[in-house]
Amino acid sequence: MNFILYEDEEVFISSYEDVINKLMANSKMNYKIHRITSYDKNNTMPYLLNITGSKVYIIDVEVPNENGIDLARKIRKSGDWVSPIIIVTSHEEFKVVGFTGKILMLDFISKDKALKNNLLDALGVALEIVDTKPTYNFSYKGDYFSLPYDDIIYFEKNLRDNSSIVVCENEDYTVRKTISEIEEELVDTKFFKTHRSCIVNLSKIKKINYDDGIIYFNGLKIDLLSRSNKKILREKMAHLNGDNT
Repeated sequence: MNFILYEDEEVFISSYEDVINKLMANSKMNYKIHRITSYDKNNTMPYLLNITGSKVYIIDVEVPNENGIDLARKIRKSGDWVSPIIIVTSHEEFKVVGFTGKILMLDFISKDKALKNNLLDALGVALEIVDTKPTYNFSYKGDYFSLPYDDIIYFEKNLRDNSSIVVCENEDYTVRKTISEIEEELVDTKFFKTHRSCIVNLSKIKKINYDDGIIYFNGLKIDLLSRSNKKILREKMAHLNGDNT
């Protein structure tokens, strides 16, 4: 779970962090707080897009180099229409401006004396929204992880032991389960077991070399496509791409 703070005033950053830590105090979920105090046109959006896991945004309207509303628009235009966005500001008049629906804003919170209580309520709703997204949940070395299905590229058997590796866009995770055990837990039909050692996310596949049994993703490839599964994979990919011929 990632809480992303777009705020340049330390006093409010500390307040947001206090609320987040209070909210997550009794949760087993592993979480991280990301501070962004100004906008960098070369780095801010790539940084946000590279964060793996569920995201909740707390965005101040007035931040150096890029106001919070424009950042929210960029987040939505990047394709993320799921992550809850909470807008905070010292200017109450912004609340009635027509941009709110265009960014699917979860809540608008004023920086007044009720900030912490209102933010706590909004974050509670945000977590409920995030919980409705299909996720793969597991624990490892005392930490609890909840990875959105959309972040997972494939699962692969760890050759060193009976664990498996969860390969995501920017980070890999270890889960103490076999590929067969993982297959039983997945509830989304876009995952397919291409090999006894691998389960792939069909929506992440860029190209398949059926002759050589190589599956290509964005910057990654694996040669874990068994002969017996080639025909099934062809059919699944055709269905996914809308080719019913």
